Parts: sequence; structure tokens; C-alpha cells
Amino acid sequence: MAGSGSGPAGGGTSDAQAAGPDIPPEVLRSWDEAEARLFPLVMARPDLYQQALSMVGQLVSRLRETCPDLATLMAEHQRGGDLAAGEMAGGPAGLQPKLVAAAACAMRYRELVAARAAQDRLAALAQAREQGLTWAVVEETGSADRAPYIPYLRIEAEVSSGRAVVVSIEPDETLSRAVHRLDEGQIDLVTGGLRVSEPVGSYLDPDAFAAALRQARAGLAGPPPA
Repeated sequence: MAGSGSGPAGGGTSDAQAAGPDIPPEVLRSWDEAEARLFPLVMARPDLYQQALSMVGQLVSRLRETCPDLATLMAEHQRGGDLAAGEMAGGPAGLQPKLVAAAACAMRYRELVAARAAQDRLAALAQAREQGLTWAVVEETGSADRAPYIPYLRIEAEVSSGRAVVVSIEPDETLSRAVHRLDEGQIDLVTGGLRVSEPVGSYLDPDAFAAALRQARAGLAGPPPA
């Protein structure tokens, strides 16, 4: 909704969109599967799980230095289990280097996507200021027209303060109706980071949701509380 000083302006990029074509979906799935395979160790072998966490953490620290973007992370992923060779030297035989490497890549991926999303929020706010707008859409995932069958998320922020409303649409328990949810949040005007704070409410009726959204915008206008 652009063009009015009191309505949100288009802008921002979703985390999914921010990922771009750099990481193929099948690679993302393999990283998720690696984390899922490591998690059961919590119950079966707590000692091994702690060792796995330590090794993954060490590798993530190294990836922060060597992988400043998704392209370099993808290149490191191509090394497979060899990527974790240094961290796993002398480690337990029950851990597969490939799983440790994939889990570390998954963690670094989330950090990179979150950082890019934060920068996109700041860019959207800066553009809105230049246009003289008071509210801006700083992040959007999915399409409201396709909700609730595909989840939808939109973050709107008051430009001068960074105070935000988080709009999400998901299916109800019957999977047949859309539930609109509102939460309050705060965007850090220096880093672009988002902190979701208080829930506003959930709504089945679109008119009730629209009224609640207008009220939430009005209530969040102005500087954040000290």
C-alpha cells in the first residue's frame, strides 16, 4: 500500500526471497535432515550430543570468518564431510563428519539470511523516509491472496521509531479458514533486527482484523517507550 503518508509503503524482502538462487532447495533440505538426525542424540546419547553441539559450534565460528555470503557458504558445503575434518580430529567415532558439516552450514545459513533481511528492513525504512511516508512494509513473505494455504507474513513499521506490527495468516485447526494474527514488535534502527514483543490478537473475521490493524498502527505511532 504505497502512495499515502499514513499507509505502509511497499519494500523489504522476505527471508525466503533473500535466500535467492544461491542455495538450491535440495541442499536446504539436506541441512534440515542433518539437524533432525543429530537431535535424537539428546535422549539416546546425551554425551555424544554435547560433543556434536561443540563441534558444530566450532565449525560455525569458522564459517563466520570464511563465508560472508551465501555463495561462499555453498562452496564450502561442496566439501562435504571434509569441511568438518579439523573440528572432528580425535573426536568420537559415533559422529558422521557430513552431518556435523551440514548442521553447521544450516546454522550459518540462518545467520546470513537473517542479516540480509535486517539490511533489507533498514533499506525499506530509508526509502520510506525519502518518500515522506510514516509507515512502511519492511518485510513480506508469501501472498495474502494465497493464504491460508501458503503461510503469509508481513511486517509493517512506523518509520521514525521502528515500532512494528507483524501480520501473519495461517489456516485454522480445520485447515479451511484463514486466521489473521497480529503481534507488536520493534525494529532496531541501527541493525535492522526485529524483536517481536506483545501479541495483539487472532481474528477469523477480516473486518475485525482490519480494524485491529488500524488500531495497532495508531497505538504504535510515535517514539518507543523509554
